Amino acid sequence: MKKIIAIVMALVMMMAVTVPAFAGTLDSATQSGDTTVLVDGTATEGDGTYSVTIPAAINLTWGDTAKADDYEITSQLATNKRVKVTLAKSKDLTNANNETIAFTATDATDGISDAPVVTNEVHAFNLAIEADAWTTVSIAAYEGIISFAAELVDA
Repeated sequence: MKKIIAIVMALVMMMAVTVPAFAGTLDSATQSGDTTVLVDGTATEGDGTYSVTIPAAINLTWGDTAKADDYEITSQLATNKRVKVTLAKSKDLTNANNETIAFTATDATDGISDAPVVTNEVHAFNLAIEADAWTTVSIAAYEGIISFAAELVDA
């Protein structure tokens, strides 16, 4: 029985003397030291998240030939990714009598976020209508559509 107790005590003493394998050291002169912190971002699935905020409506005044507006990008993406937004006119301005006024919608920027992580990054776009287009239709309420699409692209 004494041998078993001696062996158990020896094991307990060996465990009590263990030294952490990756311990940092403090400089005795400055009583300070550094520790490296590692984050494994590759364990996160996917390329991240983003949102694009677009205007719900763009109001024009009769006779306007240009209108500027903007959309915003917010993202937290992988290092090599960016958000790309494209816009296009889907439907000309049309009234209840199917009279139409043609317009163009163009992005004033390249539509690509500046970095993988952005908050409310503003991108401008422009609407343009030929001045003569207003003179060939009746005065009424008109409605058109601009479509926005967003995708992830490599930086």
